[in-house]
Amino acid sequence: MSNVPLRDILIHARQESSRMRHFYLGVEHLFIALLEIRSGLTSSLMQDHGLTPDYVIDAVRRRTGKGARARLWAGMPNTPRADVVLGIAHDLALEAGRDEITERDLLLAILEERDSIPTRVLVQLGLDLDQLMQEANRRQLDSGITTAYLDIVFGPDYDTSAPLSEDALFILRRMFHGYNRIRVERRLNGGYSSALLVIVTPITVDNLEEASVVVKIDRADAILDEAKRYEQHVRTTLPPLTARIEDRPTAPETSAHAGLKYTFVTDRDSGPRDLRSVAASWSGEKLGRWLQEQLYPYFGQTWWSQRRPYRFEAWKEYDWLLPPLLTLEMTPVKSLPPGAVVIREPLRRARINQIDYGELVAVENFTVHKIYEDRREIALTHGRGSSADKQAYQINVKMAEMEEPVYRGETIDLITGKVYKTRAETLQLATRALSPNFDVTAPTIPGPAGMERLPNPLLHYDGLLDITLNGSVSKIHGDLHMGNILVGPNENPFLVDFAHTRDGHTLSDWAMLEVSLLSEVIMPIAGESWAAAYGALEGVVTLNARLPRPDGLYRNKLDKAFDALACLREIVAECLQTPGGWIEYYVPLAFCALRAMTWETMPLGPRRLMFLLAALSIHETRQTGKPGSSETHADHSLSDSGGSPTP
Repeated sequence: MSNVPLRDILIHARQESSRMRHFYLGVEHLFIALLEIRSGLTSSLMQDHGLTPDYVIDAVRRRTGKGARARLWAGMPNTPRADVVLGIAHDLALEAGRDEITERDLLLAILEERDSIPTRVLVQLGLDLDQLMQEANRRQLDSGITTAYLDIVFGPDYDTSAPLSEDALFILRRMFHGYNRIRVERRLNGGYSSALLVIVTPITVDNLEEASVVVKIDRADAILDEAKRYEQHVRTTLPPLTARIEDRPTAPETSAHAGLKYTFVTDRDSGPRDLRSVAASWSGEKLGRWLQEQLYPYFGQTWWSQRRPYRFEAWKEYDWLLPPLLTLEMTPVKSLPPGAVVIREPLRRARINQIDYGELVAVENFTVHKIYEDRREIALTHGRGSSADKQAYQINVKMAEMEEPVYRGETIDLITGKVYKTRAETLQLATRALSPNFDVTAPTIPGPAGMERLPNPLLHYDGLLDITLNGSVSKIHGDLHMGNILVGPNENPFLVDFAHTRDGHTLSDWAMLEVSLLSEVIMPIAGESWAAAYGALEGVVTLNARLPRPDGLYRNKLDKAFDALACLREIVAECLQTPGGWIEYYVPLAFCALRAMTWETMPLGPRRLMFLLAALSIHETRQTGKPGSSETHADHSLSDSGGSPTP
């Protein structure tokens, strides 16, 4: 860890000020310069507290904002607060018998002054300024982090055909440093993302086994966002005996990944298993009753049952489930040619849907939602800020090189690019990968037994986004599938993976769980073919009609499996804002199904069912939204001829 002098720090600080178009030297620029010293004192302290330097830099930049392009003064004057901080740092250096300010002096001065943007950001991120000052004083500048090599072994239940990556092994060793070894018991069948979920048993130097924990490893920014979301939405609302995040994330500076520990109360001999693996040994009836009698009441007391009336346009809650509206290849231009498409608020999807491949598009005042460093791509979303509705209408931009730094939460004034891919094309390609035996460009597709035709979801999903629903809002998990639900001793329920937890539409959790049950419980029984998918869809038709379930000794295995779905629909009925108003459920079910259809890691049979489920759900919104229906959705119903809403 080097002792960096002030002159080098000031060079980086002034460069940061210029990049952000501020043209003054503030405490925020000094602090970012400290964070940019890799393996420096400031970045190491952040890492010790589970934060990457880049994550903190992003947070400071979001709080500060980018300046205007016009420069109104010459030179780069210090702000009054920067002068105060530099004065404190100079006094600290003199007290230590030095004439020149060092990195440690400047960091201590910023923490001692306490009223700058960086200190407010650190407090917002959950850091204690007094503790940071003590650690900064104690840290030896020339001592790096050294940890003994940690032995990693694998339990008998671990599937050795799926070895852990070197990056995952590195994170685990950092996460459990100080132990003699760890035993990776098994993978948990998480979602369809790149995140890794494993159960780990730490073993001390005295060869004593401690309680097992669930470890999640994912992209560093995703893990750090999840920890922040947990503190904001989850910690104070969980029941007493369930999985919790007790430790700060492990986010090594040298890795693009980070890890989280979920701790839980359990016995030593029977750690939790994900609901996917447990459900294989349960009947459909037992699975359904467990959802009704264990999961729903246990978490519902502070989550789904705390419903408040919520009237909203569907796009605000569900557009983010769909592929990006557009993917652009960044093409800087000095001036827009006549007729160039400009996407700005208020956004007109009908015009965007007409954009063709290769067309030049300008995007104004969209917010940076994600940055994919590995593939040099950023995701922009509609509007300003970080609330749920601002994650809608995503536009991805493949970057060549940005003249200025881009940070999450930044509003991009203007960016231009040529269309590489559209949302419609992405959905078309996902559908064609299913090898359909019908015309995917036709307005309708074949329906199941008893239904002649269903609306083609590729042509009709867009109109669904403009429907205004009368629903409810509550605390939701945000990604409630069987891989994120754990079953512990005595069949107690646990939840993990709070990356999407927020206050949102109550029924979205149950729509996602129904999609998961259909793909993980129903389709393995039904099969992979289109005929099997249609057969499974007939079971959903029966649920939608609220018809009596088949009974008697001669029910087949598929009928019995649908008992779980029948119980889930009873939970949904209890959560409807308007009794019997099922359109509130069919809308999220359609979007969750379309989302799942694009997951290439999902087997072929379930993806075929997802396409049909989206079609059926759109059909049901039309039936329940007809004039005279007892169900209420405001303002719009879907036309029979296309995807646009009609008054």
